[in-house]
Amino acid sequence: MTYEELIHDLQKLSWEEEIYREYYYMEKTPENIEKFLEKYKDYEKEAGWCVYEETLNRHMYENQFIPSCSNVSLNKPPRYFPAFYHKHDFFEIVYVLSGNYKNSFVDSEEELKPGDLCLIAPNTVHSVHTVNDDSIIFNILIRRSTFMDIFYNTVRDKSQISSFFVGNLYSREKIRYLLFHTEGDEIIRNYILDMYKEQKHCDEYTDRIICSILTLFFVELTRRHGKNISIPDMKREKTEEESRMLSYMIANSSTVTLSELAEEFHFSVPYCSKLIKNISGKTFSNLLTEIRLQQGEQLLLYSQMSVEDISDRVGYKNPESFIRAFRRFYQDTPSQYRRKNK
Repeated sequence: MTYEELIHDLQKLSWEEEIYREYYYMEKTPENIEKFLEKYKDYEKEAGWCVYEETLNRHMYENQFIPSCSNVSLNKPPRYFPAFYHKHDFFEIVYVLSGNYKNSFVDSEEELKPGDLCLIAPNTVHSVHTVNDDSIIFNILIRRSTFMDIFYNTVRDKSQISSFFVGNLYSREKIRYLLFHTEGDEIIRNYILDMYKEQKHCDEYTDRIICSILTLFFVELTRRHGKNISIPDMKREKTEEESRMLSYMIANSSTVTLSELAEEFHFSVPYCSKLIKNISGKTFSNLLTEIRLQQGEQLLLYSQMSVEDISDRVGYKNPESFIRAFRRFYQDTPSQYRRKNK
């Protein structure tokens, strides 16, 4: 299927969108609402979302929207779906293929046009809304828990994308969202469409292929549009310094010490310790433990390495120390965690 054929198919309203569209345009009188619910009694869930917006889930979790076997999931949000404020514990990328899209935050609102791309951080309260037949929007959902294992090496430079992802994982002050304007860039557009087509294909290779495409997408996005980003309420210089320190800790987590980090960034040890606490809200030791255990979690889930080898890889020379720390953090031993979540 060509890109043009795919876009043509995407423009067709689904049966759910027909229901949402009818409710959006109708006069909301008690009589009309009663007739609407009766008409769609066989589609009680979809009709109910329109009428009873208070029942919509305000806090969304990874496993509700990302299949257990996947690190990334793409979807096309339905047009005319009721707008409601919500948050989720995963990263979200919103891409506008055509039409328009309104992304509302608690204290601001962004009107997105074709080619606009918004990276939204976990736990950012926002509302999405599109009420146009011509609007085609893609959501790319990325597990927070697996980001560092798959995409870290792609964004470990000094770009704002790096600051966004690394900062939202480990920094106390978060960047809520980044906004890119890529109108007319077919290379960026085609990466999105390729991922969507691959997800439709769906076999045991799909997740790896999508992750590979997304890796290239991040590199191209940085190269082609990295100097033209809208960043809300954020101090750019501070963010870049924080990101460099956190990135160094992540890249060298198996061996890094506080004195080494201080020397690398030309700080005294006490000042470096205080700065890490200011950045992350954690001591150097606690932050390093969290990074190591998250890396260990990914190796448990996505490799065949033994617990002993994983322990050594992430910086624990004594496997028992790794097992104790992992149990405190995840409430399971590494072996138990692997059996439950593999």
